[in-house]
Amino acid sequence: MGQTGSTPLTRFPSFSNRRSNSKPQLTSPTLTISFPTPSIQSSPPPPDLDYTSELPDEVLCVVFHLLPSSDRKRCSLVCRRWLLLEGQSRQRLALNAQHSLSDSIPTLFDRFSSVSKLALKCDRRSDSIGDEALALIARRCPGLTRLKLRACRAVTDAGMEALAESCPKLCKLSVGSCSFGSKGIEAVLRACTHLEELSVKRLRGLSDSNASPPVSAEIVAKSLRAVCLKELYNGQCFSTVISNSPKLKVLKLFRCAGDWDPLLEDISVKVPGVTEIHLEKLQVSDRGLMALSSCPSLEVLHLVKTPECTDTGLTALAEKCNLLRKIHIDGWKTNRIGDQGLIAIAKRCPNLQELVLIGVNPTARSLELVATNCANLERLALCGSETFGDAEITCIAAKCLALKKLCIKGCPISDLGMEALAEGCPRLVKVKVKKCRGVTAEFAEWLRMSRGSLAVNFDAPGPTDGVPDVSEMVENAGSDGDLDDRSVAGEQLGLSNGNALNAGTRASAWKTRVSIFVGRNFFVSAFRRLHGSQ
Repeated sequence: MGQTGSTPLTRFPSFSNRRSNSKPQLTSPTLTISFPTPSIQSSPPPPDLDYTSELPDEVLCVVFHLLPSSDRKRCSLVCRRWLLLEGQSRQRLALNAQHSLSDSIPTLFDRFSSVSKLALKCDRRSDSIGDEALALIARRCPGLTRLKLRACRAVTDAGMEALAESCPKLCKLSVGSCSFGSKGIEAVLRACTHLEELSVKRLRGLSDSNASPPVSAEIVAKSLRAVCLKELYNGQCFSTVISNSPKLKVLKLFRCAGDWDPLLEDISVKVPGVTEIHLEKLQVSDRGLMALSSCPSLEVLHLVKTPECTDTGLTALAEKCNLLRKIHIDGWKTNRIGDQGLIAIAKRCPNLQELVLIGVNPTARSLELVATNCANLERLALCGSETFGDAEITCIAAKCLALKKLCIKGCPISDLGMEALAEGCPRLVKVKVKKCRGVTAEFAEWLRMSRGSLAVNFDAPGPTDGVPDVSEMVENAGSDGDLDDRSVAGEQLGLSNGNALNAGTRASAWKTRVSIFVGRNFFVSAFRRLHGSQ
Protein backbone atom coordinates (compact mmCIF):
# COMPACT_ATOMS: atom_id res chain seq x y z
CA MET A 1 0.00 0.00 0.00
CA GLY A 2 1.19 3.47 -0.75
CA GLN A 3 3.89 2.18 -3.12
CA THR A 4 4.24 3.06 -6.75
CA GLY A 5 3.42 0.59 -9.47
CA SER A 6 5.70 -2.36 -10.16
CA THR A 7 8.39 -2.28 -12.82
CA PRO A 8 7.32 -3.36 -16.30
CA LEU A 9 7.41 -7.07 -17.01
CA THR A 10 8.72 -8.28 -20.33
CA ARG A 11 8.21 -11.78 -21.65
CA PHE A 12 10.78 -12.94 -24.15
CA PRO A 13 10.20 -15.72 -26.67
CA SER A 14 10.78 -19.23 -25.26
CA PHE A 15 11.86 -22.35 -27.15
CA SER A 16 10.96 -25.91 -26.26
CA ASN A 17 13.83 -28.07 -24.83
CA ARG A 18 12.32 -31.22 -26.07
CA ARG A 19 13.70 -32.72 -29.19
CA SER A 20 11.08 -32.94 -31.84
CA ASN A 21 10.82 -32.78 -35.54
CA SER A 22 8.63 -29.69 -35.29
CA LYS A 23 10.02 -26.21 -35.66
CA PRO A 24 10.46 -24.11 -32.55
CA GLN A 25 7.40 -22.07 -31.45
CA LEU A 26 7.95 -18.29 -31.42
CA THR A 27 5.81 -16.25 -29.07
CA SER A 28 5.27 -12.51 -29.67
CA PRO A 29 6.57 -10.23 -26.91
CA THR A 30 4.10 -8.73 -24.47
CA LEU A 31 4.80 -5.43 -22.71
CA THR A 32 2.86 -4.50 -19.61
CA ILE A 33 3.26 -1.06 -18.05
CA SER A 34 1.38 0.35 -15.08
CA PHE A 35 1.43 3.99 -13.94
CA PRO A 36 0.29 5.54 -10.72
CA THR A 37 -3.03 7.38 -10.90
CA PRO A 38 -2.45 10.98 -9.82
CA SER A 39 -5.11 12.74 -7.82
CA ILE A 40 -5.94 16.12 -9.44
CA GLN A 41 -8.10 18.64 -7.63
CA SER A 42 -9.63 21.44 -9.79
CA SER A 43 -9.07 24.89 -8.36
CA PRO A 44 -11.40 27.79 -9.30
CA PRO A 45 -9.84 30.66 -11.30
CA PRO A 46 -9.15 33.95 -9.60
CA PRO A 47 -12.29 36.08 -9.44
CA ASP A 48 -10.62 39.17 -10.99
CA LEU A 49 -9.03 37.38 -13.95
CA ASP A 50 -9.62 39.29 -17.25
CA TYR A 51 -9.26 36.91 -20.15
CA THR A 52 -9.55 39.74 -22.73
CA SER A 53 -6.35 41.31 -21.40
CA GLU A 54 -4.43 38.56 -23.19
CA LEU A 55 -6.05 39.42 -26.54
CA PRO A 56 -3.98 41.62 -28.86
CA ASP A 57 -5.40 45.01 -29.76
CA GLU A 58 -5.83 43.96 -33.38
CA VAL A 59 -8.01 40.98 -32.43
CA LEU A 60 -10.18 43.09 -30.14
CA CYS A 61 -10.69 45.65 -32.92
CA VAL A 62 -11.84 42.86 -35.25
CA VAL A 63 -14.40 41.82 -32.63
CA PHE A 64 -15.66 45.40 -32.39
CA HIS A 65 -16.13 45.53 -36.17
CA LEU A 66 -18.45 42.52 -35.99
CA LEU A 67 -20.77 44.15 -33.43
CA PRO A 68 -23.74 46.40 -34.17
CA SER A 69 -23.56 50.06 -33.23
CA SER A 70 -25.55 49.71 -29.99
CA ASP A 71 -23.30 46.94 -28.70
CA ARG A 72 -20.18 48.90 -29.60
CA LYS A 73 -21.40 51.79 -27.50
CA ARG A 74 -21.87 49.50 -24.51
CA CYS A 75 -18.46 47.92 -25.01
CA SER A 76 -16.80 51.32 -24.97
CA LEU A 77 -18.00 51.76 -21.36
CA VAL A 78 -16.36 48.58 -20.04
CA CYS A 79 -12.87 49.93 -19.42
CA ARG A 80 -10.44 52.55 -20.64
CA ARG A 81 -8.68 50.16 -22.99
CA TRP A 82 -11.91 49.21 -24.70
CA LEU A 83 -12.91 52.87 -24.91
CA LEU A 84 -9.63 53.72 -26.61
CA LEU A 85 -9.65 50.79 -29.04
CA GLU A 86 -13.32 51.18 -29.92
CA GLY A 87 -12.74 54.81 -30.86
CA GLN A 88 -9.59 54.13 -32.83
CA SER A 89 -11.19 51.28 -34.80
CA ARG A 90 -14.45 53.05 -35.65
CA GLN A 91 -14.67 53.93 -39.34
CA ARG A 92 -18.30 55.12 -39.64
CA LEU A 93 -19.59 58.14 -37.79
CA ALA A 94 -22.80 60.24 -37.94
CA LEU A 95 -23.01 63.55 -36.11
CA ASN A 96 -25.58 66.27 -35.61
CA ALA A 97 -24.02 69.16 -37.50
CA GLN A 98 -25.43 71.94 -35.34
CA HIS A 99 -23.33 75.01 -34.63
CA SER A 100 -22.51 73.74 -31.14
CA LEU A 101 -20.57 70.85 -32.70
CA SER A 102 -17.68 73.22 -33.50
CA ASP A 103 -16.42 73.25 -29.91
CA SER A 104 -16.38 69.44 -29.68
CA ILE A 105 -14.56 68.68 -32.93
CA PRO A 106 -11.03 68.38 -31.42
CA THR A 107 -12.21 66.06 -28.63
CA LEU A 108 -14.36 63.94 -30.93
CA PHE A 109 -11.74 63.31 -33.56
CA ASP A 110 -9.01 62.72 -30.99
CA ARG A 111 -11.05 59.72 -29.97
CA PHE A 112 -12.29 58.73 -33.45
CA SER A 113 -9.10 59.16 -35.41
CA SER A 114 -9.73 56.51 -38.08
CA VAL A 115 -13.07 57.71 -39.45
CA SER A 116 -13.36 57.18 -43.21
CA LYS A 117 -17.17 57.44 -43.63
CA LEU A 118 -18.80 60.53 -42.16
CA ALA A 119 -22.37 61.87 -42.16
CA LEU A 120 -23.10 65.45 -41.01
CA LYS A 121 -26.81 66.23 -40.67
CA CYS A 122 -28.45 69.28 -39.20
CA ASP A 123 -32.04 70.00 -38.33
CA ARG A 124 -33.67 72.50 -40.65
CA ARG A 125 -34.66 74.73 -37.75
CA SER A 126 -31.15 74.89 -36.27
CA ASP A 127 -27.99 76.71 -37.21
CA SER A 128 -25.46 74.40 -38.83
CA ILE A 129 -21.69 74.30 -38.75
CA GLY A 130 -19.80 76.66 -41.05
CA ASP A 131 -16.73 76.69 -43.21
CA GLU A 132 -14.23 76.74 -40.33
CA ALA A 133 -15.75 73.70 -38.64
CA LEU A 134 -15.91 71.75 -41.91
CA ALA A 135 -12.28 72.63 -42.67
CA LEU A 136 -11.24 71.48 -39.20
CA ILE A 137 -13.07 68.17 -39.62
CA ALA A 138 -11.42 67.67 -43.00
CA ARG A 139 -7.95 68.24 -41.52
CA ARG A 140 -8.69 65.72 -38.77
CA CYS A 141 -9.94 63.12 -41.30
CA PRO A 142 -7.41 63.08 -44.15
CA GLY A 143 -8.40 59.51 -45.05
CA LEU A 144 -12.08 60.34 -45.54
CA THR A 145 -13.59 58.32 -48.41
CA ARG A 146 -17.36 58.95 -47.98
CA LEU A 147 -19.08 62.15 -46.91
CA LYS A 148 -22.75 63.01 -46.53
CA LEU A 149 -23.89 66.59 -45.85
CA ARG A 150 -27.51 67.38 -45.04
CA ALA A 151 -28.95 70.86 -44.32
CA CYS A 152 -25.52 72.39 -43.65
CA ARG A 153 -26.72 75.81 -44.78
CA ALA A 154 -23.79 77.77 -43.33
CA VAL A 155 -21.26 75.93 -45.50
CA THR A 156 -20.22 77.91 -48.58
CA ASP A 157 -18.05 77.25 -51.61
CA ALA A 158 -14.98 78.19 -49.57
CA GLY A 159 -15.71 75.43 -47.06
CA MET A 160 -16.05 72.86 -49.85
CA GLU A 161 -12.72 73.99 -51.31
CA ALA A 162 -11.03 73.47 -47.92
CA LEU A 163 -12.65 70.05 -47.70
CA ALA A 164 -11.39 69.06 -51.13
CA GLU A 165 -7.83 70.12 -50.32
CA SER A 166 -7.65 68.07 -47.10
CA CYS A 167 -9.53 64.95 -48.32
CA PRO A 168 -8.10 63.98 -51.71
CA LYS A 169 -9.14 60.32 -51.22
CA LEU A 170 -12.87 61.11 -51.23
CA CYS A 171 -14.76 58.51 -53.29
CA LYS A 172 -18.44 59.24 -52.52
CA LEU A 173 -20.05 62.62 -51.90
CA SER A 174 -23.74 63.22 -51.16
CA VAL A 175 -25.02 66.74 -50.45
CA GLY A 176 -28.56 67.93 -49.87
CA SER A 177 -30.35 71.09 -48.72
CA CYS A 178 -27.07 73.04 -48.56
CA SER A 179 -26.40 76.63 -49.61
CA PHE A 180 -23.21 76.42 -51.66
CA GLY A 181 -23.29 76.27 -55.44
CA SER A 182 -21.58 74.74 -58.41
CA LYS A 183 -18.17 76.20 -57.47
CA GLY A 184 -18.03 74.02 -54.37
CA ILE A 185 -18.81 70.88 -56.37
CA GLU A 186 -16.27 71.90 -58.98
CA ALA A 187 -13.56 72.24 -56.31
CA VAL A 188 -14.26 68.68 -55.15
CA LEU A 189 -14.14 67.36 -58.70
CA ARG A 190 -10.77 69.04 -59.30
CA ALA A 191 -9.04 67.88 -56.10
CA CYS A 192 -10.68 64.48 -55.50
CA THR A 193 -9.60 62.54 -58.55
CA HIS A 194 -10.86 59.25 -57.07
CA LEU A 195 -14.49 60.41 -56.76
CA GLU A 196 -16.80 57.62 -57.96
CA GLU A 197 -20.30 58.67 -56.81
CA LEU A 198 -21.82 62.15 -56.70
CA SER A 199 -25.31 62.92 -55.38
CA VAL A 200 -26.63 66.50 -55.36
CA LYS A 201 -30.11 67.30 -54.00
CA ARG A 202 -31.93 70.55 -53.37
CA LEU A 203 -28.80 72.68 -53.59
CA ARG A 204 -29.93 76.20 -52.75
CA GLY A 205 -26.88 77.84 -54.27
CA LEU A 206 -28.09 76.85 -57.74
CA SER A 207 -31.26 78.94 -57.62
CA ASP A 208 -29.54 81.82 -59.41
CA SER A 209 -28.05 80.89 -62.78
CA ASN A 210 -25.71 83.90 -62.72
CA ALA A 211 -24.29 83.03 -59.29
CA SER A 212 -23.85 79.36 -60.26
CA PRO A 213 -22.15 79.14 -63.64
CA PRO A 214 -21.72 75.75 -65.32
CA VAL A 215 -18.91 73.54 -64.15
CA SER A 216 -15.83 74.04 -66.27
CA ALA A 217 -15.69 71.86 -69.34
CA GLU A 218 -11.97 71.29 -68.67
CA ILE A 219 -12.80 68.95 -65.79
CA VAL A 220 -12.72 65.30 -66.81
CA ALA A 221 -14.04 63.04 -64.04
CA LYS A 222 -12.10 59.94 -64.97
CA SER A 223 -13.29 57.92 -61.94
CA LEU A 224 -16.92 59.08 -61.73
CA ARG A 225 -19.29 56.11 -62.12
CA ALA A 226 -22.64 57.31 -60.73
CA VAL A 227 -24.40 60.71 -60.68
CA CYS A 228 -27.71 61.57 -59.01
CA LEU A 229 -29.34 65.01 -59.39
CA LYS A 230 -32.60 65.71 -57.58
CA GLU A 231 -34.84 68.78 -57.39
CA LEU A 232 -32.36 71.26 -58.83
CA TYR A 233 -33.46 74.52 -60.37
CA ASN A 234 -30.29 74.94 -62.44
CA GLY A 235 -29.12 71.34 -62.54
CA GLN A 236 -27.93 71.61 -66.12
CA CYS A 237 -24.78 73.32 -64.88
CA PHE A 238 -23.54 69.77 -64.20
CA SER A 239 -24.12 68.61 -67.78
CA THR A 240 -20.44 68.97 -68.67
CA VAL A 241 -19.47 66.84 -65.67
CA ILE A 242 -21.80 64.05 -66.78
CA SER A 243 -20.80 64.09 -70.43
CA ASN A 244 -17.06 64.25 -69.52
CA SER A 245 -17.19 61.11 -67.36
CA PRO A 246 -15.96 58.27 -69.57
CA LYS A 247 -16.60 55.60 -66.90
CA LEU A 248 -20.14 56.71 -66.04
CA LYS A 249 -22.49 53.76 -65.49
CA VAL A 250 -25.47 55.13 -63.50
CA LEU A 251 -27.37 58.39 -64.13
CA LYS A 252 -30.38 59.43 -62.02
CA LEU A 253 -32.29 62.64 -62.71
CA PHE A 254 -35.28 63.48 -60.48
CA ARG A 255 -37.52 66.54 -60.88
CA CYS A 256 -34.91 68.91 -62.33
CA ALA A 257 -35.96 71.91 -64.41
CA GLY A 258 -34.90 72.45 -68.01
CA ASP A 259 -34.65 70.51 -71.24
CA TRP A 260 -32.55 67.35 -70.83
CA ASP A 261 -32.63 66.01 -74.37
CA PRO A 262 -29.29 67.69 -75.30
CA LEU A 263 -27.56 65.99 -72.37
CA LEU A 264 -28.87 62.57 -73.41
CA GLU A 265 -27.55 63.21 -76.90
CA ASP A 266 -24.09 64.04 -75.51
CA ILE A 267 -24.15 60.90 -73.36
CA SER A 268 -24.87 58.71 -76.39
CA VAL A 269 -21.73 60.06 -78.07
CA LYS A 270 -19.27 60.50 -75.16
CA VAL A 271 -20.50 57.92 -72.61
CA PRO A 272 -21.92 54.99 -74.56
CA GLY A 273 -21.15 52.53 -71.75
CA VAL A 274 -23.89 53.74 -69.38
CA THR A 275 -25.91 50.83 -67.97
CA GLU A 276 -28.62 52.43 -65.77
CA ILE A 277 -30.73 55.55 -66.34
CA HIS A 278 -33.53 56.96 -64.15
CA LEU A 279 -35.65 59.82 -65.51
CA GLU A 280 -38.45 61.16 -63.29
CA LYS A 281 -40.61 64.22 -63.90
CA LEU A 282 -38.26 65.67 -66.49
CA GLN A 283 -38.62 67.49 -69.77
CA VAL A 284 -37.53 64.54 -71.91
CA SER A 285 -39.01 63.56 -75.26
CA ASP A 286 -38.61 60.86 -77.88
CA ARG A 287 -35.57 62.76 -79.10
CA GLY A 288 -33.72 61.85 -75.91
CA LEU A 289 -34.89 58.22 -76.01
CA MET A 290 -33.71 57.87 -79.59
CA ALA A 291 -30.33 59.22 -78.55
CA LEU A 292 -30.12 56.65 -75.75
CA SER A 293 -30.56 53.91 -78.32
CA SER A 294 -26.85 54.44 -79.07
CA CYS A 295 -26.03 53.00 -75.61
CA PRO A 296 -26.09 49.26 -76.29
CA SER A 297 -24.99 48.40 -72.73
CA LEU A 298 -28.15 49.86 -71.15
CA GLU A 299 -29.69 47.36 -68.70
CA VAL A 300 -31.98 49.41 -66.41
CA LEU A 301 -34.43 52.07 -67.58
CA HIS A 302 -36.89 54.08 -65.45
CA LEU A 303 -39.31 56.44 -67.20
CA VAL A 304 -41.47 57.99 -64.50
CA LYS A 305 -43.96 60.72 -65.39
CA THR A 306 -42.28 61.90 -68.58
CA PRO A 307 -45.39 62.78 -70.64
CA GLU A 308 -43.47 63.65 -73.81
CA CYS A 309 -42.12 60.10 -74.20
CA THR A 310 -44.23 57.93 -76.51
CA ASP A 311 -44.22 54.50 -78.14
CA THR A 312 -42.02 55.88 -80.93
CA GLY A 313 -39.09 56.69 -78.64
CA LEU A 314 -39.48 53.48 -76.62
CA THR A 315 -39.52 51.40 -79.80
CA ALA A 316 -36.35 53.06 -81.10
CA LEU A 317 -34.68 52.43 -77.74
CA ALA A 318 -35.67 48.76 -77.61
CA GLU A 319 -34.44 48.14 -81.16
CA LYS A 320 -30.77 48.59 -80.15
CA CYS A 321 -30.69 48.18 -76.36
CA ASN A 322 -31.19 44.43 -76.31
CA LEU A 323 -29.62 43.93 -72.85
CA LEU A 324 -32.43 45.60 -70.90
CA ARG A 325 -33.20 43.68 -67.69
CA LYS A 326 -35.39 46.12 -65.70
CA ILE A 327 -37.94 48.54 -67.11
CA HIS A 328 -40.15 50.84 -65.02
CA ILE A 329 -42.68 52.99 -66.87
CA ASP A 330 -45.11 55.43 -65.26
CA GLY A 331 -47.24 56.68 -68.12
CA TRP A 332 -49.10 59.16 -65.91
CA LYS A 333 -52.30 57.97 -67.69
CA THR A 334 -51.40 59.93 -70.83
CA ASN A 335 -51.86 56.82 -73.04
CA ARG A 336 -48.72 57.68 -75.02
CA ILE A 337 -47.03 54.39 -74.18
CA GLY A 338 -48.99 51.20 -74.79
CA ASP A 339 -49.00 48.01 -76.80
CA GLN A 340 -46.68 49.27 -79.54
CA GLY A 341 -43.82 50.04 -77.18
CA LEU A 342 -44.33 46.86 -75.15
CA ILE A 343 -44.36 44.71 -78.29
CA ALA A 344 -41.01 46.21 -79.31
CA ILE A 345 -39.62 45.39 -75.86
CA ALA A 346 -40.94 41.82 -76.07
CA LYS A 347 -39.32 41.26 -79.46
CA ARG A 348 -35.94 42.88 -78.78
CA CYS A 349 -35.29 42.41 -75.04
CA PRO A 350 -35.26 38.68 -74.27
CA ASN A 351 -33.27 39.20 -71.03
CA LEU A 352 -36.07 41.16 -69.33
CA GLN A 353 -36.42 40.17 -65.67
CA GLU A 354 -38.50 42.97 -64.14
CA LEU A 355 -41.34 44.99 -65.68
CA VAL A 356 -43.31 47.66 -63.81
CA LEU A 357 -46.16 49.44 -65.60
CA ILE A 358 -48.03 52.29 -63.88
CA GLY A 359 -50.73 54.23 -65.64
CA VAL A 360 -50.13 52.19 -68.80
CA ASN A 361 -52.91 50.30 -70.59
CA PRO A 362 -51.51 47.07 -72.07
CA THR A 363 -53.71 44.39 -73.60
CA ALA A 364 -53.41 40.62 -73.92
CA ARG A 365 -51.76 41.09 -77.33
CA SER A 366 -48.63 42.76 -75.94
CA LEU A 367 -48.56 40.87 -72.64
CA GLU A 368 -48.68 37.52 -74.43
CA LEU A 369 -45.58 38.47 -76.44
CA VAL A 370 -43.80 39.63 -73.31
CA ALA A 371 -44.63 36.39 -71.51
CA THR A 372 -43.63 34.24 -74.48
CA ASN A 373 -40.39 35.94 -75.57
CA CYS A 374 -39.08 37.08 -72.15
CA ALA A 375 -38.56 33.66 -70.61
CA ASN A 376 -36.59 35.12 -67.67
CA LEU A 377 -39.33 37.48 -66.47
CA GLU A 378 -39.46 37.08 -62.67
CA ARG A 379 -41.16 40.26 -61.39
CA LEU A 380 -44.22 41.91 -62.89
CA ALA A 381 -46.24 44.83 -61.51
CA LEU A 382 -49.24 46.63 -62.99
CA CYS A 383 -50.93 49.60 -61.39
CA GLY A 384 -53.83 51.77 -62.46
CA SER A 385 -54.30 49.98 -65.78
CA GLU A 386 -57.79 50.23 -67.24
CA THR A 387 -57.27 47.40 -69.70
CA PHE A 388 -55.64 44.76 -67.48
CA GLY A 389 -58.54 42.43 -66.76
CA ASP A 390 -59.32 38.74 -66.44
CA ALA A 391 -58.16 37.87 -69.96
CA GLU A 392 -54.77 39.51 -69.38
CA ILE A 393 -54.10 37.86 -66.02
CA THR A 394 -55.15 34.48 -67.47
CA CYS A 395 -52.57 34.99 -70.20
CA ILE A 396 -49.91 35.83 -67.59
CA ALA A 397 -50.75 32.73 -65.56
CA ALA A 398 -50.46 30.49 -68.61
CA LYS A 399 -47.35 31.98 -70.25
CA CYS A 400 -45.08 33.37 -67.51
CA LEU A 401 -43.44 30.17 -66.32
CA ALA A 402 -40.50 31.93 -64.57
CA LEU A 403 -42.60 34.53 -62.75
CA LYS A 404 -41.89 34.72 -59.01
CA LYS A 405 -43.54 37.97 -57.87
CA LEU A 406 -46.74 39.54 -59.15
CA CYS A 407 -48.23 42.84 -58.00
CA ILE A 408 -51.59 44.16 -59.20
CA LYS A 409 -53.11 47.41 -57.94
CA GLY A 410 -56.17 49.29 -59.05
CA CYS A 411 -56.92 47.05 -62.05
CA PRO A 412 -60.35 45.70 -63.20
CA ILE A 413 -59.71 42.04 -62.39
CA SER A 414 -62.08 39.67 -60.60
CA ASP A 415 -62.07 36.34 -58.82
CA LEU A 416 -62.64 34.57 -62.14
CA GLY A 417 -59.35 35.83 -63.58
CA MET A 418 -57.40 35.32 -60.37
CA GLU A 419 -58.47 31.68 -60.36
CA ALA A 420 -55.95 31.03 -63.13
CA LEU A 421 -53.12 31.65 -60.65
CA ALA A 422 -54.11 28.54 -58.71
CA GLU A 423 -52.48 26.33 -61.35
CA GLY A 424 -50.42 28.75 -63.45
CA CYS A 425 -47.00 30.33 -62.85
CA PRO A 426 -45.37 27.29 -61.20
CA ARG A 427 -42.52 29.35 -59.67
CA LEU A 428 -44.77 32.03 -58.18
CA VAL A 429 -43.93 32.73 -54.53
CA LYS A 430 -45.65 36.06 -53.79
CA VAL A 431 -48.78 37.83 -55.01
CA LYS A 432 -49.96 41.32 -54.06
CA VAL A 433 -53.51 42.34 -54.90
CA LYS A 434 -54.54 45.78 -53.73
CA LYS A 435 -57.41 48.10 -54.53
CA CYS A 436 -58.95 45.69 -57.05
CA ARG A 437 -62.70 45.88 -56.44
CA GLY A 438 -63.50 42.65 -58.28
CA VAL A 439 -61.36 40.49 -56.00
CA THR A 440 -62.85 39.40 -52.68
CA ALA A 441 -61.16 38.49 -49.43
CA GLU A 442 -62.74 35.03 -49.52
CA PHE A 443 -61.07 34.26 -52.83
CA ALA A 444 -57.70 35.53 -51.57
CA GLU A 445 -57.99 33.12 -48.66
CA TRP A 446 -58.93 30.29 -51.01
CA LEU A 447 -55.91 31.02 -53.21
CA ARG A 448 -53.70 31.02 -50.16
CA MET A 449 -55.02 27.64 -49.07
CA SER A 450 -54.88 26.06 -52.53
CA ARG A 451 -51.20 26.95 -52.94
CA GLY A 452 -49.65 26.54 -49.53
CA SER A 453 -46.24 27.89 -50.55
CA LEU A 454 -47.72 31.04 -52.10
CA ALA A 455 -47.71 34.26 -50.03
CA VAL A 456 -50.86 36.23 -50.83
CA ASN A 457 -51.00 39.88 -49.76
CA PHE A 458 -54.55 41.16 -50.19
CA ASP A 459 -55.81 44.66 -49.43
CA ALA A 460 -59.53 45.32 -49.80
CA PRO A 461 -60.34 48.56 -51.66
CA GLY A 462 -61.74 51.49 -49.74
CA PRO A 463 -64.17 54.18 -50.84
CA THR A 464 -61.43 56.80 -51.38
CA ASP A 465 -58.54 54.66 -52.60
CA GLY A 466 -56.39 56.25 -55.21
CA VAL A 467 -53.54 55.11 -57.38
CA PRO A 468 -50.45 54.29 -55.30
CA ASP A 469 -47.03 55.76 -55.94
CA VAL A 470 -44.11 54.14 -57.71
CA SER A 471 -42.36 53.40 -54.44
CA GLU A 472 -45.24 51.12 -53.42
CA MET A 473 -44.85 48.98 -56.52
CA VAL A 474 -41.26 47.89 -56.01
CA GLU A 475 -40.15 46.76 -52.57
CA ASN A 476 -36.52 47.88 -52.84
CA ALA A 477 -37.14 51.23 -54.48
CA GLY A 478 -35.50 54.18 -52.70
CA SER A 479 -37.77 57.11 -51.97
CA ASP A 480 -35.13 59.78 -52.53
CA GLY A 481 -32.97 58.16 -55.19
CA ASP A 482 -29.81 57.97 -53.13
CA LEU A 483 -26.79 56.19 -54.52
CA ASP A 484 -26.14 53.45 -51.99
CA ASP A 485 -27.37 55.61 -49.13
CA ARG A 486 -26.98 52.77 -46.63
CA SER A 487 -23.25 52.63 -47.13
CA VAL A 488 -22.87 56.36 -46.51
CA ALA A 489 -24.91 56.46 -43.31
CA GLY A 490 -22.65 56.11 -40.32
CA GLU A 491 -23.10 54.84 -36.81
CA GLN A 492 -24.61 57.24 -34.32
CA LEU A 493 -23.06 58.16 -31.02
CA GLY A 494 -24.70 59.05 -27.76
CA LEU A 495 -22.64 62.03 -26.60
CA SER A 496 -23.26 63.99 -23.48
CA ASN A 497 -23.05 67.37 -25.19
CA GLY A 498 -26.02 66.68 -27.43
CA ASN A 499 -24.07 66.28 -30.66
CA ALA A 500 -25.42 62.81 -31.38
CA LEU A 501 -27.82 62.44 -34.24
CA ASN A 502 -31.11 60.91 -33.13
CA ALA A 503 -32.30 59.18 -36.27
CA GLY A 504 -35.24 57.60 -34.51
CA THR A 505 -37.08 60.85 -33.82
CA ARG A 506 -38.71 61.16 -37.23
CA ALA A 507 -39.32 57.43 -37.45
CA SER A 508 -41.02 57.34 -34.07
CA ALA A 509 -43.15 60.34 -34.93
CA TRP A 510 -44.12 58.71 -38.23
CA LYS A 511 -45.04 55.50 -36.44
CA THR A 512 -47.15 57.48 -33.98
CA ARG A 513 -49.10 59.12 -36.80
CA VAL A 514 -49.56 55.81 -38.58
CA SER A 515 -50.75 54.14 -35.40
CA ILE A 516 -53.38 56.84 -34.97
CA PHE A 517 -54.79 56.18 -38.46
CA VAL A 518 -54.59 52.43 -37.95
CA GLY A 519 -56.53 52.82 -34.72
CA ARG A 520 -59.20 54.84 -36.49
CA ASN A 521 -59.61 52.20 -39.19
CA PHE A 522 -59.84 49.51 -36.54
CA PHE A 523 -62.63 51.26 -34.67
CA VAL A 524 -64.49 52.06 -37.89
CA SER A 525 -64.35 48.43 -39.07
CA ALA A 526 -65.37 47.21 -35.62
CA PHE A 527 -68.33 49.61 -35.61
CA ARG A 528 -69.39 48.40 -39.06
CA ARG A 529 -69.30 44.75 -37.99
CA LEU A 530 -71.28 45.57 -34.84
CA HIS A 531 -73.82 47.52 -36.85
CA GLY A 532 -74.14 44.68 -39.37
CA SER A 533 -74.74 42.07 -36.67
CA GLN A 534 -77.53 44.15 -35.25
